Amino acid sequence: MSTLSIVVLTLIFIPLISSLAFMPYLTRETVSFGISISEEIYRSEPVRRMRKNYALISLLLYGLLYLICAFALFRSGHQDRLEESIWLPLFIFLLIALSSGLFLYFHVKMKQLKRTLPATVKAKSILTVDTKYRQNKLAVSNHWFWLHAALIAGSVVYMLANYDRIPGQIALKYDFQGNIVESAAKSYGTVFSLNAAQFMMLLLFLFINWSIQHSKQQTYAGDPERSIRQSSIFRHRWSVFSLLSSFMTISLFSFLQLNMIEPMHTNVMMSVSLAIPLFVVLFAIILSFLTGQGGSRIKRPAKGSSVQPVDDDHLWKLGVFYYNPSDPSVFVEKRSGIGWTINHAHPAAWTIVGVILIIVIVSILIST
Repeated sequence: MSTLSIVVLTLIFIPLISSLAFMPYLTRETVSFGISISEEIYRSEPVRRMRKNYALISLLLYGLLYLICAFALFRSGHQDRLEESIWLPLFIFLLIALSSGLFLYFHVKMKQLKRTLPATVKAKSILTVDTKYRQNKLAVSNHWFWLHAALIAGSVVYMLANYDRIPGQIALKYDFQGNIVESAAKSYGTVFSLNAAQFMMLLLFLFINWSIQHSKQQTYAGDPERSIRQSSIFRHRWSVFSLLSSFMTISLFSFLQLNMIEPMHTNVMMSVSLAIPLFVVLFAIILSFLTGQGGSRIKRPAKGSSVQPVDDDHLWKLGVFYYNPSDPSVFVEKRSGIGWTINHAHPAAWTIVGVILIIVIVSILIST
C-alpha cells in the first residue's frame, strides 16, 4: 500500500471535491446553473432547494469516487507502481466527467424551472456600464513579476557557477516513496530545462495577470455600486493569488535544481514538493469560498434585488461556453465556476488558447 499516495489524494482532492460540490453557492446571485435570474429568485425556496440537492448528490458521488480510488491505490501497493501512477490521473478525469454531467443535468432543470417563474418575464432588464471602472486598481502591477525573473536569473547563475559539482547522473522523477524512477546523464539541456520551464511559466502568469486587468466588466444594475466594489476586490484578490502562486511554483523548480548540487534527504524533498502544490490548491479554494465569483460573497445584502439582469442565456451554450460574435471582448467572467473564460466566437481567443497550450506543453516536455 502506498500510504503517501492516499495522503496526497486526501489532502488535495477532498478540498477540491468540496469546492465542486458547493460551486452553486459561489456563483453570482444573478446566475443559477448557467441560467440568468434575479437575486430575488436566486434566494427563492425552489432555487435554494436545487442548490442543496446538487451539493448533497455531488458529495455522495464524489465521495464514492474518492473511496474507489483510495481502495485501488491500497490494492496496487508497492508491487505495481505503473498501476498506482494511472489511478490518480484517472480519478481526475472521472471527477471532471462526473461534475460536468451533473452540472448539465441541473442546468436543464434550472432552464425548465425558469420558464415556470413569471417574475423572470415581468421584471425589467437593465444593463449598466461604469466608464471609470478601469481606473480602479483591478490587478497588481506586472512589475512585481521582476522578482520572478530575478529568481530565475539567480538560479541560472548559481547552476552555471556550480556546474562541475553536479553528478554525472541527474534524478528526474521520484515515486511517492521518494525512490528515483527516472534519471538522465548530466548535460546543459538537462540541467537548464527547469529554467526554461520557469521562463515559460513566467510568461503564462504574466498573461493571466494582464487578462484579469483587461477582461470584460460585469455590473449588476440592481445595485451597481456594490457590484463594482465586489468585482474590483475579486480581480485584485485573484491577481495577488496569481502573483504568489506563480512565485512559489517557480521557487519549487529552483529548489529541485538545488537538489542536483546539494542532495537533500528524501523526506525534505517530498515534503517541499507536496507542500507547495498543496498550498496553491488550498489557497485557491479558500479564496473561492471567501470571495465567490465576481466577489459575490463579499458584503452580501440581507435581501436580494428583484431587478432582472440582461437575459443573455442564448449566448451561453450549455451555461458554460460564451459565444457572441458581436462582443469585441476576448475574456469574460465564467457563469459556472470561479475565474474567467474566453469568448469562443472571437478569433483572437482561439489564438491565445493555442499559444497557452503550446507554452504548457513545451514546459512539460522540457521539465521531464
